[in-house]
Amino acid sequence: MPGIFLLAGMGLQFPAGAVVVSLGDDGLVKMEINKALVRLDLWPTWLEIGCLHAEQAWVAGDRLNPELSDSEKYATLTDELQAGLVAVTALAFAVDGFYDTLRQELGVHPHQTTWRKKRTARHTQVTETFRFHLKLGPTFSGQLRTVLKELFEFRSRAVHPNSKFADLSYRPQIDSGVHPHLVTFSGPHAVQCRALVLELLDRIIARAAEQSRPGADKGWLDRGREELDRLSALYRLPGDDLPAFPHETPS
Repeated sequence: MPGIFLLAGMGLQFPAGAVVVSLGDDGLVKMEINKALVRLDLWPTWLEIGCLHAEQAWVAGDRLNPELSDSEKYATLTDELQAGLVAVTALAFAVDGFYDTLRQELGVHPHQTTWRKKRTARHTQVTETFRFHLKLGPTFSGQLRTVLKELFEFRSRAVHPNSKFADLSYRPQIDSGVHPHLVTFSGPHAVQCRALVLELLDRIIARAAEQSRPGADKGWLDRGREELDRLSALYRLPGDDLPAFPHETPS
């Protein structure tokens, strides 16, 4: 078998019978590997994509001001929207991916079959699975549910768009009304989503490490912690999780 190249988030496993040890005619011990299994947890990749594009959306949005020409506003809002769409959806994919990794390691929730039949909302399934396996308290579970409900709703708006007319939203940076997508997927909102996801994953991974059984394989947590800490050092800034826009439009 040729060599195996591993990326961050990949795991390697040799199933029973894959490693064959024999004694050669020359009296030397030989070892052959006839089968290897690999696994790639994509949530760190999606997390990095989300973090990077949130930064790009922020940079674009930071260029907005009322003095720009209409063509400059058009180009800048387009750049911001494109980066913001990728950022918010990627951050939602990151949480969803970590959820799948946790289920692979710790098992599905006992109510999984019922949820599938009842078409239970995704954010509820994710929250309840984390709560069940990690023994999360009601306060953090409630916070988690609230954030994931909104984050997954943002993702749904991006991947299942519609062409209905909608009320205007206000962008103070250009003192203008805009389509709601230009607020949902704006630089400030993308950065806020990034900060919240980094914080939630930090607390969830820490809790998973605390709850792990002695002797259990924690490689998935160690790899996740390493990637999360690297991205947090680059992108996690105090205050980024504060609301990005006022709820009321100025009169």
